[in-house]
Amino acid sequence: MPKLELTDKFCQAAKAGSGRKADYFDTTAKGLVLRVSAGGQKSWFAVYGPPNKRQWLKLGTYPEVPLGTDKGARQKAKDTRASVQDGGNPVAAKKAHAASMTVSDLVESYLIRRASSRRSVDEIARRLRKNVSGYDADGKKIEKASSGCIGDLKLAELHRRDITKAIDAVKDRGAAVEANRVFEDLRAMIRWGRGRGDLDSNLTEGMAKPTETVERDRVLSGDQIKTVWTALAGAEMRESTRRVIRLCLVTAQRVGEVAGMSIDELDFDASVWTIPSARSKNKREHIVPLSEMAIDIIRDQLADVKALAERKSRAVPLFVFPGPGARSAVTGAAVAKAIKREEVVKRDAASILGVEPWTAHDLRRTAATHMEELGVSPFIIGHVLNHVSATKASITSRVYARYDYMREKRDALAHWANRLAGIVASGADVVALRGRA
Repeated sequence: MPKLELTDKFCQAAKAGSGRKADYFDTTAKGLVLRVSAGGQKSWFAVYGPPNKRQWLKLGTYPEVPLGTDKGARQKAKDTRASVQDGGNPVAAKKAHAASMTVSDLVESYLIRRASSRRSVDEIARRLRKNVSGYDADGKKIEKASSGCIGDLKLAELHRRDITKAIDAVKDRGAAVEANRVFEDLRAMIRWGRGRGDLDSNLTEGMAKPTETVERDRVLSGDQIKTVWTALAGAEMRESTRRVIRLCLVTAQRVGEVAGMSIDELDFDASVWTIPSARSKNKREHIVPLSEMAIDIIRDQLADVKALAERKSRAVPLFVFPGPGARSAVTGAAVAKAIKREEVVKRDAASILGVEPWTAHDLRRTAATHMEELGVSPFIIGHVLNHVSATKASITSRVYARYDYMREKRDALAHWANRLAGIVASGADVVALRGRA
């Protein structure tokens, strides 16, 4: 029963030695124990009570629960001791809480306490509520929720077969990619719950992804671009959705970043759109030069948004592409669904707007590929796409090299817009940039 002042350095290196486990008692916070298993698992416990009736309350795992923060193991041990001194029984209270807490409760706790800081929190919430919980944020049952929802199940009764049930229900309806995403969300949530002490084990450990996906390489040809662009006018979707799709192709940016565009991100005088770090996938601010084609699409959209606000006698929303009710921006998932709804199957062959099925991300790849055909350097295309590998891959790039390649990005996107206009109008041939093969 070793006793010492625990430090992060010690916790990181601690081992079980030759036994099945080793318990290290902290001399700073009375009753705090770090238990290390033979397999390297490290768990926090608060130990209290007389030697013959000693109680062990699991506080979480290390490093998910750190040693010394205001929500760390030392503070949890002190809170436990205070509760005991006030006549409480933390172990019994935890068992009662675990017996009453449901999967739906864990989903909402995870969304609020952990996933809320993530850029994709809206998508995570949608997937977990629709496919796992079955309840919305207000505790109301979701219409058309997945048949595999396990939200009413008590955490104390949760088993791996229940996780499999939730994922299989998604996979069985043909949504292979969605099934993988749900599995990833569930795995992250369960790891988090185990780290907090809501669950005693990681139920997803050893589980494999439900489906193996192949990296897409879909690129639309000039003729296919023209077909899609022309067919968009008659597609059964909102005009704002059509414009998001066109802008994905014109700007080569991600569909979620385009759909979430806000008015304060735009500077028409400088012809730039600044995607803030909070909305950027790599968490770095990204400045996108706007071609005349892109500006025309955005101005048309803003005019429609303003006209609708006047008809509804309400303030003009902050979003360029507001969703229904104008309380938030439309999501990338909503755009993806709108595209998918246009899929038609004839004689066992599927098509979307007249060409082989495609996604919004394929438009980004298409723009990048056509820019390269025009002679744009792959390095500059990387900057246009805001890929970390091009922008901030090395210490030199992150710290010392501050040139933003704005002129080169503007030239690339302007040249691509001109080429795109030619494709849409008449299918003009590719003309390479001067000085390049």
